Amino acid sequence: MKNRFEKVRLIYIVGWIVVFIALFLYMQIKERYSFYFSEQWHLFLYDWPFVKSVLWQPGGLARLIADFLIQFFVTPYLGALISAFLLTTSGIVTSVILKRLAPALHLQVLSLLPVISLLFLQFNINYQLSGTVAFLMFLCTFAFYLKIQSITKRIIYAAGFSVLLYLLAGPVASLFVAAIVLTELFVHFRSSYFLLLPAALVYLAAVLSLRLGVAGELKYLLLPDGYFTWKLQAGNVIYQPWLLMLAVLLAALLFGQVKQVRKNIQVAALATQFVVLGWLAVFNSSFMIDSRHEIFKELDYYMRQENWDKLLERCRQIDMNNYLYQNCRNVALAEKGLLAEHLFDYKQQDLRSIYLSWDKTPYVSVLLSDVYFSMGHIALSQRMAFESNESVNNYNPRMLKRLVQTNLIYGAYPVAEKYIAILEKTKYYADWAHSQRRFLENDKALEADALLGAKRDCIFPENFLAGKNGFDSDLKHIINHNPSHRATVQYLGAIYLLMRDIEGFKTMIENYYDTPALPSLPKGFQAGVMLFAANDTTALKHYAITDQVIQDFEASKNKRNSQNMYLNFLLK
Repeated sequence: MKNRFEKVRLIYIVGWIVVFIALFLYMQIKERYSFYFSEQWHLFLYDWPFVKSVLWQPGGLARLIADFLIQFFVTPYLGALISAFLLTTSGIVTSVILKRLAPALHLQVLSLLPVISLLFLQFNINYQLSGTVAFLMFLCTFAFYLKIQSITKRIIYAAGFSVLLYLLAGPVASLFVAAIVLTELFVHFRSSYFLLLPAALVYLAAVLSLRLGVAGELKYLLLPDGYFTWKLQAGNVIYQPWLLMLAVLLAALLFGQVKQVRKNIQVAALATQFVVLGWLAVFNSSFMIDSRHEIFKELDYYMRQENWDKLLERCRQIDMNNYLYQNCRNVALAEKGLLAEHLFDYKQQDLRSIYLSWDKTPYVSVLLSDVYFSMGHIALSQRMAFESNESVNNYNPRMLKRLVQTNLIYGAYPVAEKYIAILEKTKYYADWAHSQRRFLENDKALEADALLGAKRDCIFPENFLAGKNGFDSDLKHIINHNPSHRATVQYLGAIYLLMRDIEGFKTMIENYYDTPALPSLPKGFQAGVMLFAANDTTALKHYAITDQVIQDFEASKNKRNSQNMYLNFLLK
């Protein structure tokens, strides 16, 4: 008997180790860029006022734990390791709950259903890890609840811990209340109405929170929507882990009275559980993972690392029929000084290939801040960095760094120091922030810096609102004040061509050609010159248009094969 028990125990331990390893490997392979992306939208400050401000909110402890863990996602493998630990632990506690409710059955596989749901939910860029932490807190609280035999003590525990769970973990307290009511309907039906007390307490706590202005709607305080970015709609997928948990709980309660099960039925039940688990995994992998989002997260990571070569290499491997991808690729080309050279070597659709229209989402705000910073338009880069931080309930460390840089560039040293002080309270950005202090009140050091000095020279002193006279006018002012910032003139020419503004492009070329801003014409600009000077041999000679560009233009004009994809489009 003892040997059999040890054997079952060993199988149980090995099984969960296998689950942990499988989860880790899957997430490391499929989700590693999601972890890097998620880390950029959370900030944990080693600062008591910050900790206190988070703990004051309903669900503050769950959020604080999540933010603390997320800071480590910046390190390779730790994101997958931490998430695998949370998910595996959730599965183990769920299996303990199911074993207690249905001891004669083997429902361990069913305990993985909520785990699988939470796993794929993490791919959603708007889902908060605090939802997974809160779910684990619920499981532990509910598991202890099932150990209490006395109905009186159960009611007291349920009432007290439902409120406590609401304060510490947030909306998951509603799931706790639903779980205990469902359980009592099967176990103590006659006294189950007493369990409406915890439900009333949680609801009253949520109403009080609503009146205090914690959230704008009750659903963010009582439902899983609270673990989703508040300004965006979660969709029905956010409810899946809770519904699956209640479903497996109901299954355990329905079959909990079974004392003995024949072996062939056990085998059939186990096989059925694996089929259900496999179906859920396949369904969620196809329904909850958007490959476009995953590619953008990868490109965003290369942008953040300024790994332009890797970004361009990845772009050659994917379908670039996406404005987000095109924006990233064009920034990489501009930073390498190759945007104008290779403008027509890649798929470009229109002006949005260069910079998107601002849709007020935090993700586009970050991208636009990078685009404008690459252009040398410091004012708009700063604005987008500020907007990205304000549009969510957390700071973005990447954009905090941008705000440090832009305020240093403008000489707004007290403001820059404020953001430096914030980053100095972090684990992974403190050293960088401290290194920026050498520029405070030190114009000479800043102007000698290769990056900040070059960007400061892009600031034009004319007193007017950015974009008032057209975005191209802003770029012209930048070029006039800092002709050595080659990315600006490359962006300006690309914008004219993608807008099909040939007259604007012609004027730009006439103004800047053979000047420090544009000493020679890159291949892409030579192709643009052909649009207005194809029959002017004097102009072609003046602008040093190569024979290859002329031949390629003629091939495009005559509908023959050409490598200049966008030029072909212009000539249609």
